[in-house]
Amino acid sequence: PDATCCDLFCLQLFFVQVIIFIVLLPFTNYRKKFTETNMSIHLMCLTSDGGVPIYSKKRGDSENLPFSTIASLNGVHMFCKSQGVDLPITYLEDSMIMWKEFEGTIVMIGIARDITEKTLRHLLDYSYQAMVFCVGIHSIKKIKNIDRFKRELKNYYPLIDQLLEVVESDLFRYVDCVLCSESMGMLTKLNEFSVQIGSPFCAILVRQRIACGTEGWWDLDVIDRKLLMLLLNASSTIQQDVPVYLPKKSPSIAYRFISIPLTQGVSICALCGAEPKYDVLQGLSQQFWMSELDMLISAEQKYPKSFPTSVDLDAHILGFLLLNREHAKYVMSRGVVQALSNTPGGKSRTGTMSGGTSAHRLDILRSFFHQSVDVMEDMLREGDRVMNLEQYWCSDYHKCHALIEGSNVLCVLYTSAIPTHIMRIVTQKTLNTLISDKDVCW
Repeated sequence: PDATCCDLFCLQLFFVQVIIFIVLLPFTNYRKKFTETNMSIHLMCLTSDGGVPIYSKKRGDSENLPFSTIASLNGVHMFCKSQGVDLPITYLEDSMIMWKEFEGTIVMIGIARDITEKTLRHLLDYSYQAMVFCVGIHSIKKIKNIDRFKRELKNYYPLIDQLLEVVESDLFRYVDCVLCSESMGMLTKLNEFSVQIGSPFCAILVRQRIACGTEGWWDLDVIDRKLLMLLLNASSTIQQDVPVYLPKKSPSIAYRFISIPLTQGVSICALCGAEPKYDVLQGLSQQFWMSELDMLISAEQKYPKSFPTSVDLDAHILGFLLLNREHAKYVMSRGVVQALSNTPGGKSRTGTMSGGTSAHRLDILRSFFHQSVDVMEDMLREGDRVMNLEQYWCSDYHKCHALIEGSNVLCVLYTSAIPTHIMRIVTQKTLNTLISDKDVCW
């Protein structure tokens, strides 16, 4: 009997492999149309039982997928499922296809090249969480009318477009913040405002980055906070009053997400119930924060550097990425002063030698974090304790160093002129400087 069961399993596996080969054969020819140098992503959502398309989105220069290809890809998932075989991902020569089913009612399919498997998995997960965020879990578990369900998703599609736009540069497990010396003063006022409006979930944003938040705000799961920020970034206006279902905290009952501009670049957001009305909240906010306008304007001036002007960084630092794993938040420097070269006259280092443009520096920091620090945290653990506390890269044009200390991680981009053995000392000093200021919320 054991031999018979083994033979039957091998036969099933063989048929699965044959079906996958037959289905993906035409797609092998299709994928040659992808641009050779650019990232390409296709994201599809279908019903689990009938394979009815809910939506199909793409990013990149690739052509639209024909319905027959989408149906074939879903057919692979359905056949494997009927045979009791789990096929989460398959790899082509220069791309990958990933399937993931949610709640037994919808299937997400992602096809991508030039992004990591982990990033594509995050994209599928957040695409589903964003759906819960917009329509609630009950609407997804029981899809009675597919056309009506599609209409309910009208506020969902801009979130997907925003996800696709930032997929390769986003830190999915962290929310974007800004360090400013006014944040502790703002937090004191924010806590008073939170009590006044009856909401424990409040935050102040500087150019859509969190400057400070109440204790209740940071108690929210990072997925809930991330989707709230995604909603603001996907909207054409800062002024918001929309119902949202928090996938982790409240997937069945909607909150009201309120966002009110206080100055041109500073806004306050909160999660509320049905009361008070938006007009009442807006008037209350303007009255409450009127006396603090100077503080808010001063905080706004920290953008795009994202750290206080009183912080004096080492001359070799081109940029940094500071993360707090406990609260799942990060700050990425924008506009760190370029170091002086060691050439006669001390002229500023420019171009590639100085680490390139500001955007290029941020890309280097993200790559360093994803390929070195993030991988290190995933693989080298003893319980909840990370054993490897440092990482560094060296190249002809720059150097990177990462230090893990408690719940904080600091990744620093240096010029190539800094001696390698000095990086640890400078990184440690920089970390202490950034988080030790009592006027800064971190």
